Amino acid sequence: MYVTSVEEVETQALDMEGARGVKVQYLLHEGVGAKKLQLRLFTIDVGGYTALEKHKHEHEVFILHGKALVRGGDKEVVVKEGGVIFISSWELHQFKNIGDEKLQFLCTKELVE
Repeated sequence: MYVTSVEEVETQALDMEGARGVKVQYLLHEGVGAKKLQLRLFTIDVGGYTALEKHKHEHEVFILHGKALVRGGDKEVVVKEGGVIFISSWELHQFKNIGDEKLQFLCTKELVE
């Protein structure tokens, strides 16, 4: 068993082309024994956004705080605190903070080969 708290996990700026104002904390990952899923906490500054991307792994997302414009495929949806999102493999997606405070969400990343 592995136990930690958000306060003990390093916050890193997400250095990715096409992203702005994004920080991430890797809460659960291979380094602590997770073999199938990674759990991450994203914080996006007001006006910030993740890169528009698609990839093999799917995501399950829970919005903790703030308001996001979420692009999934050819749809855009406003999602607020308490919202739950599923992004399938190879689905083009992006998160934009459209609120007036930070956006925070938990996001799983499937660890695929």
